[in-house]
Amino acid sequence: MTSDADTSKGVASACRRTLRDEWRAVSVGMGVVLVVMTRLFRLWELRPRVPIVNWGDAVFAMGTLRNVLASGWYSTSDLVGVPYGQDLRDHHVGDPLHMAVSWLLVNLTGEPALTLNLFFFGSYFTVFLGAYAGSRMLDIGQWSAVSVGVLYTFLPFHVVHGPSHLLLSSYGAVPLFVALAVRQMGDRPLVDSLPGIRSWRTWLGWVRQPAHLAAIVIVLLGATTGIYYAVFMVATLLFSGIVAGLAHADRRRTSVALAMSLGTGTVVGAQFVPIWWFQRQVGSNSWIVQRGLHDIEYFSLRLSDLVLPVNGHRFQVLADLQNESRELWPLGEHAEAIGLVGLVGLVLLVVVASARLVRGLAGGRHGAMALIAGAVFALGTVGGGATVLGVFGLTYLRAWGRISVVVAFCAFAAVGIGLDRVRSRLRGSSALFVVALVVTIGVLDTNPRFPFVPYDHMANAWASEKAFVHRVEDLLGEDAEIFQLPIVPFPENPPVYRMSDYDHLLAYLHSDTLGWSYGGVKGRASDWQQRLVGLSADELAEAVAGVGFDGLWLDRFGYGGELAEIETLLGLPALEGDNGRFAVYDLRPVRAALVEDLGSDVVERDAAVLIEPVTVGLGEGFYGLELGAGRRFTWAPERAEIRLRNPTTDTRSVLFSFVAASAVEGQWVLDVEGLPAISRFPLTTDGTFVDLAIEVPSGGLSLNLRTDAPRLETTDPREIRFRILDPLIEPTFD
Repeated sequence: MTSDADTSKGVASACRRTLRDEWRAVSVGMGVVLVVMTRLFRLWELRPRVPIVNWGDAVFAMGTLRNVLASGWYSTSDLVGVPYGQDLRDHHVGDPLHMAVSWLLVNLTGEPALTLNLFFFGSYFTVFLGAYAGSRMLDIGQWSAVSVGVLYTFLPFHVVHGPSHLLLSSYGAVPLFVALAVRQMGDRPLVDSLPGIRSWRTWLGWVRQPAHLAAIVIVLLGATTGIYYAVFMVATLLFSGIVAGLAHADRRRTSVALAMSLGTGTVVGAQFVPIWWFQRQVGSNSWIVQRGLHDIEYFSLRLSDLVLPVNGHRFQVLADLQNESRELWPLGEHAEAIGLVGLVGLVLLVVVASARLVRGLAGGRHGAMALIAGAVFALGTVGGGATVLGVFGLTYLRAWGRISVVVAFCAFAAVGIGLDRVRSRLRGSSALFVVALVVTIGVLDTNPRFPFVPYDHMANAWASEKAFVHRVEDLLGEDAEIFQLPIVPFPENPPVYRMSDYDHLLAYLHSDTLGWSYGGVKGRASDWQQRLVGLSADELAEAVAGVGFDGLWLDRFGYGGELAEIETLLGLPALEGDNGRFAVYDLRPVRAALVEDLGSDVVERDAAVLIEPVTVGLGEGFYGLELGAGRRFTWAPERAEIRLRNPTTDTRSVLFSFVAASAVEGQWVLDVEGLPAISRFPLTTDGTFVDLAIEVPSGGLSLNLRTDAPRLETTDPREIRFRILDPLIEPTFD
C-alpha cells in the first residue's frame, strides 16, 4: 500500500523531471537563438557602446533613456526644448513593463546606446520564451515548441522594427494571449468560470489556482508591453469568448472573455491617468499626435505582405518579386512577411480545420487558430474592421498591419503541431534532421542577406559626433544653450532633406550639460520657434541670441539649395565637424552687440515677446486634428470653440488666421463670436480665408464659431458641418 508521503515524493519527483526537461529544451532553444542572432547581426563586430541604429525612432528611444539619466524618468528633461524643457506626458507610450526594464538597464549602465543594444538583443530571448510557453500551452511537444519559438523570434517583424521601434520589438506576450484565446475556445479552458461577487477569500482561493494565476499573468503582460499588443489581445480574447460561448452554449466562456478584456482595458486606462491629469492642469494638446483614416489604410495588413518574400531576400529571384510588389503597392511598413514555412502553416490551419469539419468533428486547435487568424486579418486588413473603427473616430492606433504577429504565431503553431506528427512517425536522428531543416529554411527565408549592420560606419559616425559635441562644450562652456537649425517640430515630423526625424537629438546624447532648443513638444510653449520661420539667417541669429542662446547649431543635411545663402549670411562658423555635416556659430558676440545697440531692457522685452507666444488650441465641439493632402484640419458641428492662450501678464496683439470650409456644397455663413463685434464670413466647400486682428488679454480668450451650414449626410456618426484648416498665429515683433 502506498502512503501519502510516498505519493507526494512521487509527484515532487515527476515535477522535478518535468522542469528539468523543460529547462533543457529552453536552454537548447535559447542557444539556437544566440547562434542565429550572432550570425545575423555579426555580433563579433558589434561595439556594445555604439547603438546598432542611430537614426529615426531609435534616436528618440535613446533620447528618452537620456532623460532618465538627466531627470530620473523618461518624460522630462531641462536639457532639450530649451528654454522650457521637454515634457512628454502628452505623448503616451503605454509600455510600463518595458519602460521599467529599460529604466533599470540605463541606470545600471549609464549609457543610452548600450541600453538600446541590450534591450533589443535581449528581446530575442524574451520573444522566444513567450513563443515557447505559448506553444506548450497548446500541447505542442517540447522540441517542436523550440522550433516554433525560433521561427517566431526571427520574424522580419523583429528585424524591421528592431531598435527603431525598440519597445515594439519585444512582442513575447503575443503568443501567450493567442494560446490563452485558443484554450478558451477548446474543451480545456484555463478559466472556465469566475467566482462572482463574494468574499475576498473566495477570490483569493480562485486566484491561487495555477491555471487562473497563469491567465492573470498573461493578461497583465499583454496590457503592459505595448498599447498595440493590449488592443490586439482584447480583440483576440473577445472574439474567442464569443465563439466559445456559441460553440459550447456556455455564456460563462463569454463572461470570462469580457472580464479579461475589461481587466486589460482597466490596466491600459490606468496608464493614461497621468496623461489625463497633466492635460487637465495645462490643457489638451491636439497637435502632438496626428492620425487619420488615411493612416489606417496606409499601414493596414495586406495578404500580399504576409505571403510575399521578405524585403532584401537572399535569393535574387525572390528579392525581385518583392521589389515588383512594392512598386505596385508601395504602402505599409513591410514587416509582415511570415515566409514559406509560415505560409505552409496557414495552409495547414485551413486544410486540417476544414477536414475535421467535413468529418463532423470539432475544429480543435487548428480550427481555433484558423478562426483567430482570419478574424484578426479581417480586423487589420485594407478596408477592414480597423477602418470602420476609424470612421467612428478611433484613429489613435494607425499601424494595424502589426497585427500580423498574431497571424504569424497561429501559422507557426500549426507548423509545430505538424512537426509533432512527423516526430511521432520518425525516430532519433531522422526526426531531428526534419526539425532542424524546417527551422533552417524558415530562418534563412525570413531574414535578409548578411552582413546586416555596417558597424565600422556606425562607430566612426558615433565617435565623430561625440568628439564634436565635446569641442562645442570646450568653446561655449559646459552650461551653454544652443539653438538648432533647421527648425524641426517634435515629435513625429517627416524627414527634412537628408535629416531623419529626431536627428537633432544626437547632440543631446553626447553631453551631460549642454542645453538644446530641439525637443520641445509641439502644441506647447516650444512652438515659439515657429515664429522664427521666414526670418533670414542673420535675423534669426540675432533673435535667438537675444533670447539667451550661446550658440547656433547648423545641420547641413537639413538644407537643399538654400544652404549657401544661409551660410553666407551667418559667416564663418566657430567650429565644424570632421565629416562636414555640423557647424556651430558663437552667438555671444551677437548678443553683446544687441545689448550695446538697444539696451538690455529692450533685448529682454523682445525676447519675452518671442518665447512666450500666444498659442491656439481646440476647445469644445471640434473632433480632433486630422491630416490630409499635407494639411492639418479638424471637423466641427454647428458650434465649436477656439481658445487663444496668452501666457504673459500683458495684453498681446496678434493676427490669427485659418481657412474655413463647409462640408456641404452651397453658400453658407460662419460667425466668429467673442470679439467686440461678431465677424461674419462666407462659407463654401472651397474654403474661405479668415484673418482676425485680435487683442488677447493675459490668460487668453475664447472664440466661438457658429455656422448655418447643414450636416453632411454620411456614414460618419459625427455631426460634421464645417472644418478649419491650418490655424496660425502670425509672428509679430515690436
